[in-house]
Amino acid sequence: MAAHQKRDKIIAGSSVAVAIIITVLLIGFIFPGVDDGTIGQGVEEPDRMVSVIQFEPGNINSVIEITGRVLATDRVELFSEVQGRFSSGTHSFRTGIRFNRGDTLARIDDTEQRLALISQRSRFLTSLSGVLSTLKLDYPNLYESWARYTDQFDPERSVQQVPEVNNRQARLFLTSRGIYEQYYSIRSAEARLEKFTIVAPFNGELQEADLDPGALVQPGVRLGEFTGNRYELESFISLRDLPFINVGDDVQMTSATLGQTWSGSILRIGSGIDENTQSLPLYAELNGSSMRDGLYLEGTIRGQTLENSVEIPRNLLTRNNTILVVEDGQATHKRVEPLLFKKE
Repeated sequence: MAAHQKRDKIIAGSSVAVAIIITVLLIGFIFPGVDDGTIGQGVEEPDRMVSVIQFEPGNINSVIEITGRVLATDRVELFSEVQGRFSSGTHSFRTGIRFNRGDTLARIDDTEQRLALISQRSRFLTSLSGVLSTLKLDYPNLYESWARYTDQFDPERSVQQVPEVNNRQARLFLTSRGIYEQYYSIRSAEARLEKFTIVAPFNGELQEADLDPGALVQPGVRLGEFTGNRYELESFISLRDLPFINVGDDVQMTSATLGQTWSGSILRIGSGIDENTQSLPLYAELNGSSMRDGLYLEGTIRGQTLENSVEIPRNLLTRNNTILVVEDGQATHKRVEPLLFKKE
C-alpha cells in the first residue's frame, strides 16, 4: 500500500511539471519579448493608410424621393334612391364602357311614378280653373296672369312657376283653395321622378357594374362606380422632409411597368398625421396621357435649395450624428447637422 501511494505522488508531481513547461513555451511563442522583460509594455501600432473623400460646402437642391398611386379625381359611387326595375341607359351597363357627360348611365322603371305625377298635375289644373272666376271678380289685376298660366298649363309637362301674388288677401284666398300646397307637391314629385334616371356628371368610364339589367332594385342599393378622366397622385411625406417642400413644387414620376414619365406639381398637403408612419398625405397633379386609376409610380420632388451644405454617403453618418474626419493627419469624430436623408 505504501509503495502504491509513493508511486502516485511521483506521477502527480511529474504531470504538474510538464504542464508548467508547456505553459511557459506557449507564453514564449505568443509573446516573444517575454525573455527580455518587455511583457506589459505594449506593441507600437504602425501608421495606416486610409482613403478619404474631400467635400466642399455649397448649395444643393433638395430632391425628395416619393412613391404613390394614381387616383381618379372625379369618382362617383352610384346608388339607387328609388325602387323599380333596373335597365341600361345610353350604352350597356358594363364595366369598362365609356360615357360622355349628359349620357344616361342607367334607368329605373318610372312608369307608375310618372302616371301618378300626371294625375297630380291634372288635379292642380282643376283647382286652377276653379279659382279663376273669383279672381276675376275680387282681384281683377291678378286675373290675366293666372288665366294665361292656366291656359298654358299642360299635365304632360313639368310645372312652371306660378304667377307672383303681392296682395295679402289674394294670397290667403289661393292658399285656402290648396293652390300652393298642390304646386309644391308636384315640384317634389318631379324631383323624385328625376332620380329614376342616372346621368353621367362628366366624361368617364364605368369602373364597376354591380347589377345586370332587369334586376329589381331597392332604395340604397349600390349600382356601381363611375370615374372621370382627370387623375392625381396620392403619396405620403414624412415630417422630417416636410420643411423642404411647398405646394407648387415640381414633381416627376415614373412607371417601371409602362416605362413612361409624367411631370406635374404638388396640389395640396394634408394635415392629418398617420400614427404608424408619422407622415402626411400629399397630392400632386400630373400631366400627360396613358394615366390609369391605381397605377403605382415612383419619383422625386424638387424642393428647396439647401445652402452651405454637403452631400455625403449615408453610411458615413453614425447614430450620434457624427462622421470621421481627418485633421492634422489623425482621424477624429465630428458632429454634424443632418438636413435631409435620401436612400443612399
